Amino acid sequence: MRFFLSLLFTASFALILSACTITQPQTQNTTQTTTPQSTQEVVHKAFSSILENSFRGKLTTQNDQFYFQACADDQQYTIVTDTELATIYKKISNNTQQPVYIEFAGEINFTTNKRSKDLVQLRVDRIHHMALAQSSLQCAKPLNTFRFKAKGEDPYWRINMHDNQLFFATKASNQSYLLGNANFEATQINHLKSSNDEGQQLALHIQPGHCYMSDDKEYWGYITEAETVYGHFSGCGQPGWLETSASFAGYYLKAATNQSPEVNLTLNENHSVEYVQGNEPYQIIKTGYWKSNTPDSVVVMLTQQNDQSIQEEIIFKQSGLSISSNAINISNILTSFATPLTFKKMNLQAGLSEEEAVQITRQFNTQNIAPKIQIDTEVQAALRQYFKIHRTDPKQTKFSSVRFDLNGDGQDEAIAFLDWCSSTGCEMIVFEGKNDSLVFSSRISRVYAPITVAKSQHFSWQSLASKNNQQWLQLDFDGLSYPLQTHKIANSEPKPEPTGVVLFSQGKPNKWFPIK
Repeated sequence: MRFFLSLLFTASFALILSACTITQPQTQNTTQTTTPQSTQEVVHKAFSSILENSFRGKLTTQNDQFYFQACADDQQYTIVTDTELATIYKKISNNTQQPVYIEFAGEINFTTNKRSKDLVQLRVDRIHHMALAQSSLQCAKPLNTFRFKAKGEDPYWRINMHDNQLFFATKASNQSYLLGNANFEATQINHLKSSNDEGQQLALHIQPGHCYMSDDKEYWGYITEAETVYGHFSGCGQPGWLETSASFAGYYLKAATNQSPEVNLTLNENHSVEYVQGNEPYQIIKTGYWKSNTPDSVVVMLTQQNDQSIQEEIIFKQSGLSISSNAINISNILTSFATPLTFKKMNLQAGLSEEEAVQITRQFNTQNIAPKIQIDTEVQAALRQYFKIHRTDPKQTKFSSVRFDLNGDGQDEAIAFLDWCSSTGCEMIVFEGKNDSLVFSSRISRVYAPITVAKSQHFSWQSLASKNNQQWLQLDFDGLSYPLQTHKIANSEPKPEPTGVVLFSQGKPNKWFPIK
């Protein structure tokens, strides 16, 4: 669960959430505000435990104490953990002053140390991924576009599970499979079976465990093995963040009554809370967090009111577009409301598809990108390796290429045309820029130049558009690659919305370079 970004969230449940009656000073324009009366019985109750919350950001250490700073957040959180965090950290980074990037499952809770200056503490339960920090790139990568993904280095391979589909890719080919059982349990050993349209089987064995790659500079929390018609593959994997809690984010309103003022409650996507009750000068503001791992309830933790630290918890149940609670837990004392505390969701952004919701917002400048007059030797080497893996001799095949960042990670992809051209278009190969090298991503047949980079995104990759005989074809990324065969794609009308970036802007290349 991506929470945090501001440790404080403006929340103003104050009057309503208090266990006693609060009266504002009387003036001509003010009203007396009361909170629901509590029951007489004192009920002691521990605060809720919401497991399997997801976090990612920067991990640092000082004096043997670990601290966590979430992506795009200035707040630092003290880590408490029984995991092998220190062992993994020392293996990834031999410099205690060097931060690392981390993704993990855990939970944020009220601090139990009354002398601590921290309002909350963060517990690490299970580490999914750790690597040397390049936060500007790592934090930009969406993690909610897959259920599980894995990869290996020797030989190179990767998989991506999304819904009941499994995409499997090697340097030689891309395959799509349908999972017989798409259930994946993050804390258990998983045996998953799948098949493709040709009846070929692919079996996955996923087991929680320590897995290192890139000369021990990357850690992954799952050991993954794939049995395919192409042989046995082994590597490392991580789960995605397909959270059920995302639907809670938004704006909520409790309308004013004769007894109480209007209350605005905001559950931010970063899991901060803003609760504002009343108007100045009698406005009450509380701040804290919200967390959830079920589709029908959300826990609001209030940690601060003005400059005072507090520990208040409200569990809301969802019904339609409303959330409601019958009680508040203040410092482990449960107090019931005389009438339920109910908020209605406002300004609901309906109609967004899953893919639209996970898009990375990018700004584009108009660019007409044509191949350079000199050979790109890195692309040439990548193409040689591609044909070598295919056990194919490119012979006299030539290529022309351009570079552009298609997935927003700050590294340019290489898009290469082969001179295998006819009236139905040319062959195109896309290499992903990764760790200062080029890795095969996609091979697409029957493509026409120029190619328009479209505004639409799929799995954080920009769609591509190609035009022939006044008809547009839109190429969408499926999680692992662009489609192989364009003749199976329906025509797009009208023209896909462009970014202003055009690849091979002068049309079919007129200068080609040898692969060999």
